[in-house]
Amino acid sequence: MKSTFSRSGTLLVQNNAKGPVLAFSEGLSFWGGVDPDFGTIIDTHHPQHGVSLSGQIVVMPTSRGSCSGSGVLLQLARIGQAPAALVFRENEDILTLGAIIAGRLYGCPVAILRLPRQLYNELSLSEIAEIRGSTLMFGGQSISLQQPASSVLKLSDEDKEFLEGKRGPAAQVAMEILCRMATAQGADEFTSVSRGHIDGCILAHEGNLDFAEKMLQMGAKTVIPTTINAISVDRENWHTQRVIPEFELKASRLADAYVKMGVRPTFTCAPYLLADQPDQDEAIGWSESNAVIYANTVLGARTVKRTAIMGHRNGCDIA
Repeated sequence: MKSTFSRSGTLLVQNNAKGPVLAFSEGLSFWGGVDPDFGTIIDTHHPQHGVSLSGQIVVMPTSRGSCSGSGVLLQLARIGQAPAALVFRENEDILTLGAIIAGRLYGCPVAILRLPRQLYNELSLSEIAEIRGSTLMFGGQSISLQQPASSVLKLSDEDKEFLEGKRGPAAQVAMEILCRMATAQGADEFTSVSRGHIDGCILAHEGNLDFAEKMLQMGAKTVIPTTINAISVDRENWHTQRVIPEFELKASRLADAYVKMGVRPTFTCAPYLLADQPDQDEAIGWSESNAVIYANTVLGARTVKRTAIMGHRNGCDIA
């Protein structure tokens, strides 16, 4: 009987790459699971603990863990320690976002593929793989890779102004990233949100700081009310807590970058405790796991887990 499964895959982020195949039986959280400066797996509970991802064709069902993993992949790409490619079997947003930003802002993309189960299993058993253009090659096979069609995405006139650069370069970059993520997810339009909450403000690595300052230099500004998570230091008492001055300076620079973009300096992981809580059924763009859960359940507002991939016609959350 002739096989009916697809012999093609989906190319979410393009980049020519070649390397040894490193296949995982389970997902990996890059946040807390991968060293952001060396690309080594530091999750002691993961079967491949201690293995380096750098230069490898990493094959795993999907990612796991915090959306802050996007920043870890961005950091690894910036310093040349990222995997050569990431290949998934299931839908994946966290690392895909980091790879898109790495390519768009820094010119160092990480190839991201999604394969149907049969091809995924075959690749997992291979030793070497190569991505060249829109073709994946391994084990004597050449697999065609299709990019998601962006033409299906419905954009308002204001969306188009962002995308065409009429609102400045930072807004254009943000909108391009939103459109890339939307098409990767198979979405056909954006959802308007009324407020945002940023959680990418912990100085976990240089990538977080560089991204924020780069967007600020490009003229990024918030256009909806936006709050911010707790930062890495107590800005008033850090000198009594034996904090290294260089660390305090960088942590403060990271916080200041977002505040200069128009973010309220709330510095809390619990924005639902602020006076202006979201209303029931209000569509918002919040990060921070506990805040998302609280908003969706106790408050009855509506937000997705990874707000950096939610577009809205009132502006772009750049977290």
